[in-house]
Amino acid sequence: MIVSKGIGFVRMLEWSGLHMVVLLLTSSAVAALYHLEIIAVEIPWLPISVIGTAVAFYIGFKNNQSYDRMWEARKIWGGIINQSRVWGMQVDGYISNTFNKDIDEKQLAEIKQRLIYRHLAWLYTHR
Repeated sequence: MIVSKGIGFVRMLEWSGLHMVVLLLTSSAVAALYHLEIIAVEIPWLPISVIGTAVAFYIGFKNNQSYDRMWEARKIWGGIINQSRVWGMQVDGYISNTFNKDIDEKQLAEIKQRLIYRHLAWLYTHR
């Protein structure tokens, strides 16, 4: 899984450098053979346009599916954030020493801090 914000040029060359060199050499060889008239290629336009249309539909559907998945994940993450805010307010409001006077304010603040930090750790694991 890639979790960095950007991909550097050196990293890109590590991943795809060999493939780029092979494709460059192959396409250069075919172009040179065609330019020297060693091979002659004639392709009718009708199959190319039909295949191009089919590929456009396929890519369009795939793009739509990926956008739907991204939007669903965004809604779920937004729900988690909203519920986390509610939970934080409930921790602050309900954790008190109203019924137990043995707990002082310092211990109460430590309990609240521990609960909030545990929840932040849980959120961090989902990131």
